[in-house]
Amino acid sequence: QEDWGRFVKPLFRAALHNTDVVVQPRQNNTWGALSLDHVYEFMGGLTLSVRQVTGKDPDTYLADYRNHANMHMQDLKEAIGVESRSTVLNPAYVKEALAGGANSVANITEVVTNTYGWNVMKPEVIDKELWDQLYDMYVRDVHQLGVARSFEQKSPAALEDLTAVMLETIRKGMWQASPEQVATLAKHHTALVAKYGPSGGSMTADNRKLRSFIAQHVDAEAAKAFDKSMQQLDESGTATGPDSKSGMVMKKETVRDQYAASESRSFSGLYVVAGVAVLFVGLLVLVRYRRRRDQDAA
Repeated sequence: QEDWGRFVKPLFRAALHNTDVVVQPRQNNTWGALSLDHVYEFMGGLTLSVRQVTGKDPDTYLADYRNHANMHMQDLKEAIGVESRSTVLNPAYVKEALAGGANSVANITEVVTNTYGWNVMKPEVIDKELWDQLYDMYVRDVHQLGVARSFEQKSPAALEDLTAVMLETIRKGMWQASPEQVATLAKHHTALVAKYGPSGGSMTADNRKLRSFIAQHVDAEAAKAFDKSMQQLDESGTATGPDSKSGMVMKKETVRDQYAASESRSFSGLYVVAGVAVLFVGLLVLVRYRRRRDQDAA
């Protein structure tokens, strides 16, 4: 009993050894394989674990329960294709997203980041065509939606992070982009950093290999300015872009404090329950007393 729930690595490997399929249930339309990072983190993480243990890639499906009259299993790559075409590659959808605020455009960047996540976890579900289409939509702006203008007005950091994700995908060899695509992305990214300052996003903040890769694909002057901006980020430890929170104060909160607060709320709840119970018992005694008194009077 003392060992119940304890992680035992050999036991976990044994449990994964005969795994052929990984299934993720989907009950509603509020999230999809691309829009929610937890899907690639958990479903994708388990898939990657199986591949590491067994050397084979398990099949992956979404158990689609959204329509109870048509419940079915959907292949993961198909689900990603349907979601991408109906959202981040859909000009009507993107137009409305760009009309929103900072959170709206940041959600686009999150989807692109989740695409990268799936490319790591299960490469076969993300193909070159998807990256090319994302590049055309958000870098080339082939539908003339004013993508760069909208991002820069709402959240330049989100566009910096989006281009950084694409460049990291290329650097790691997961997207065989053309030299023109690489050069355009690098130029776009360094121009944003020069204009707005580094976003401090996780893709570039501590990723010196990516920084070097970006600098290698722009001219010497742009590379020097980019390196200087990133060095300033390293020295200050904070982002300098317009999206950074310069006035934020961090407050230390220990587990003991959280427990004490939780315990206080628990005791408050107990007091309420106890009070209600006492009141109920009092009313019950009063009713029985009056009933007995009426019987004696009769």
